[in-house]
Amino acid sequence: MSFPSRLALFGFLCLSACEQNGIEPIDRPRPSPSSSADTRKSHGPATVSLRPESLPYLVIQEIHPEAFDASISAPAKVDFRTKAVSAAGTIVPGRVTKVHAQIGERIRAGAPLATLVSADAAQMRSDFSRAEAELSRAEDRRRRQAEMARRGVGLEVERMEAETEYRQARTEYERSRDLLHLIGDGRGGEVVVRAPMDSVVLKAHVSVGAAVGPGSPLFDLGEPSAAWIVADVFENDLLLVEVGAKASIELASLPNAISGHVVAESAAIQNELRRASVFIEPDDPAVPLRPGMYARVSITVSEPGRIVLPTSAVLIKDGRETFVYVEKEPGIFEARPVRAGQSRAGMTPILEGLSGGERVVVKGALLLDGEAAMLL
Repeated sequence: MSFPSRLALFGFLCLSACEQNGIEPIDRPRPSPSSSADTRKSHGPATVSLRPESLPYLVIQEIHPEAFDASISAPAKVDFRTKAVSAAGTIVPGRVTKVHAQIGERIRAGAPLATLVSADAAQMRSDFSRAEAELSRAEDRRRRQAEMARRGVGLEVERMEAETEYRQARTEYERSRDLLHLIGDGRGGEVVVRAPMDSVVLKAHVSVGAAVGPGSPLFDLGEPSAAWIVADVFENDLLLVEVGAKASIELASLPNAISGHVVAESAAIQNELRRASVFIEPDDPAVPLRPGMYARVSITVSEPGRIVLPTSAVLIKDGRETFVYVEKEPGIFEARPVRAGQSRAGMTPILEGLSGGERVVVKGALLLDGEAAMLL
């Protein structure tokens, strides 16, 4: 028998098998209205009708909202809180002469990070010394004029001039002093950049001999005690996660899982992965967390009033459309698009698309649509 003849015979056998089960093949032309099994896709949702003798192959169940106690598993990592990361730099240009801190080193507040030499710093210290001397001279003149005025031998205009000169010298002195506080301690053109808090050196942007400008960060620092766990949770599962939910955290560096709780969720979704960040704090603040650690978290969710179906009831078509079959009347079923959560232990929560009291095909749904794939 030639290959075309064998292919035709195979198609005839498949068509006969579908007709024996009362299921109309999807690629077959639409049957006439007098047929007892057809697929309708005209104006409303697609429907499929079955002959009564085919119904025993399906399991249909009336659904109702129920409590859904389960857990969401997600990959995670340890990271610094947003406010726990800072940058250390200088307000004057200069050249690095020494680097004191190394990446990964834990340092105390005020510890030296780097030393630079700067002509601007030398000029600022010189200006401060001059302003300090001018203030001292203005104070002496003001004091003499006040004493002469008290004795009645001084002129009022000279006393007013001394008072004005003193205020101007005081303003210049305070300006120079505040600038020196910004560049830190040191002598001449030397500037020592110091850590603003107890921290870990995350990154060094400079090396010895490098020229730096005002405002450019020299080091990135992180507060070691302000770390939390950031879990990547699927978009569909975010509706199940609430602030305060309990979490179990597994870290490779610890022999046993630690407990924690959800403290926040990110407002944005990662477009490519369709995930969002869920932030978790350990219940024991003394747990040693090092930013960069990888973890695995399990978040406990309990959502009363959630419709839950066996995973075999939920189908995927064309790799993206998720739907179930709802019985509209005996033998007639509607393909209903739904939004499903993450499947766990053979059960899938339905987030949108179904209402309590509807009858859903929970077993044998693939018999109604051969183009769909079961959601695993």
